[in-house]
Amino acid sequence: MESPTPPPCPHEAHAELAAADRARDRLAARLRLPSGLHPALAVAVAVQVGTAGVGIAQQTAAGLALLFAGLAVFLMTAAWSLHRFRVINGVRVDGLASQVVLGADTTSSLVYLGSFGAATWAAFASAWWLVAVAAVAGGTGYALGARRWWHAYRSEPAAHAVGASPRLLAGLAVIACLGLAVLLVLG
Repeated sequence: MESPTPPPCPHEAHAELAAADRARDRLAARLRLPSGLHPALAVAVAVQVGTAGVGIAQQTAAGLALLFAGLAVFLMTAAWSLHRFRVINGVRVDGLASQVVLGADTTSSLVYLGSFGAATWAAFASAWWLVAVAAVAGGTGYALGARRWWHAYRSEPAAHAVGASPRLLAGLAVIACLGLAVLLVLG
């Protein structure tokens, strides 16, 4: 039977914590995003917003299929991005998945909601050029929010490494599905 290790003295504990902080900061400085991540996110979100707006406005099975096709484009881009990050760096950063790719960052969320609402309204009004403008603005804003988060993470990794909780993300997904159902039924 092993004897328990005595606790470190306060000075040793402080030195070990400081060394761990320095190691974390060095790792964060070395992390690299997959090339083309921000443009890929911008395009995927623009496609998803545009197809969702048009699909909801059509209120048909084809419209619903269009909505899900746009969602599939976004989800494939998200999965590819996270996989490439893991391959390039050999680590996972929870904040990257939730804040950057899934848009839980405040800026990305607000831009997405605004562009989604504008694209849906424009599609109901048959203002197709406005659907495109809203979708492109949403994709661009989403990618800029992701870029802003990445720079904040690199400057303070401890404060930004934690992502949104899985429960929060699941709750938001349920709310989004309920909202979609209401739009399809009442719209």
